[in-house]
Amino acid sequence: MVWTIHYELTQSQIISKLGYLFLILAIIFLLILVLKRIDFFKKVKKIIKIKKKTTNIILLSLSAIFLLGFLIFFFMCVKLDNQTTVKVQEKILIIELDDWWNMQDTGEYLGDFGYTFERYREVTDIIDKYGFVATIGVTPYIFIEQTGENIPLSEDSEMIEYIKEVSNKGYEIGMHGYNHCRNSFYCPAYEEIWFNIFQGKREIENLFGKPIFSYFPPGNAWTTEQYENVKKAGFIIIGNTHVPKAYFDEKVIITPRGYDPIYHYGWYQLDFRHTDYEDWIKAYNKDNLFIIQLHQNTFDSNKKLDDLDKFLSYVKKDGAQSMTYKEFYDYIKKEKNEKSVTGQAIIKF
Repeated sequence: MVWTIHYELTQSQIISKLGYLFLILAIIFLLILVLKRIDFFKKVKKIIKIKKKTTNIILLSLSAIFLLGFLIFFFMCVKLDNQTTVKVQEKILIIELDDWWNMQDTGEYLGDFGYTFERYREVTDIIDKYGFVATIGVTPYIFIEQTGENIPLSEDSEMIEYIKEVSNKGYEIGMHGYNHCRNSFYCPAYEEIWFNIFQGKREIENLFGKPIFSYFPPGNAWTTEQYENVKKAGFIIIGNTHVPKAYFDEKVIITPRGYDPIYHYGWYQLDFRHTDYEDWIKAYNKDNLFIIQLHQNTFDSNKKLDDLDKFLSYVKKDGAQSMTYKEFYDYIKKEKNEKSVTGQAIIKF
C-alpha cells in the first residue's frame, strides 16, 4: 500500500512561509551569538575547536544570509500580491441577494423563517427605487433537513417567473451552491462533488435560457475541492471567499466576503438582528469596492427596510456605480488590469 498526502499551497503562501522560515532561522542564529557564553556553547566550541572570532563570523554570516533571504521573499510576496490584486479606481457597489430557491414545496418548513414573496419583493422594490441592480443567489435544489429531500427549483413556476422578472431589470442570476446544504451533520459534501457543481450550473442555465458566470458559496464556506470544481465548471467570478481583497487567479476574479449586516443568526428563535445603517456606511467608506450580502427573509421589520433605504440613498448621493458580479468582471477586464497566475503547488510524500 502506498500512502499519498496532498499538501496544497498557492505561490503567495509558499513565498510567505519560506520568508518566515528564513526570519526564524536568522533570529535563532542571532540568539546563539548572544547566548554563546553559556556553558553548553563553551563545551561545543572546545569539542569542535573553533576560535571565538571564527564563531562570531559564522553566526553573524548565517544571521545575515537568512535575514537577507527573508527580505527577498518578503518583497517577492509584495510583488506577487501587487500583480494579482484587482485594482478598483472608483466607488463600486455590488449587492448580493442570497437564497433564491423553491418556496412552493418548502413553505411548510421555511415559511416560519421569513421566506415569503412579500419579503423578497420588499427588498427588491427598494433596490429598484434607486435604479440599482443585484446578483441573486439561485440554487437548482433546496435541501430540506426535516425530510432529507433535495427539492428542485424547476417545480416552482412562481419563483422562476419572479427570477425572470428581476433578471429583465438587469439583475444577474448567480449560483449559490447546489442545494445550500453545508451542515455536515445531516447532508453530504455536495459542493465538493464535481458533477453537482457542473450539473447544477447547467440546470440553472437551461431553466432561464442564459449562461451564468458568478458563484458564491452557501454559508460562506469554502474548501479546496469546492473552489477547484467551481473554476473547472467555468465560473469566471467567485464571491464571498476568504481573501482580504479582490484578486486574479488566472482568468478568474475572486472577491472577499461581503458585508453582512446580520450580527445574530437566531434561526430557531426567529431572531435576526441587523447592525444599523450607519455601520453599513462606515464599512462602505473603507474601500472602493463594497459588496453587501443581504438575506431578504431577515428584513422582518420596517426599521430594517428603512435602514436599507437610507443606506442606498446615501450610496446614490455618493455617486457610486451599482454593478452585478458579472458587470464588475467586465468592468475590470475593460480597465486592462495586470494579471498574474497565483498558482498552486501539490507536494506528494
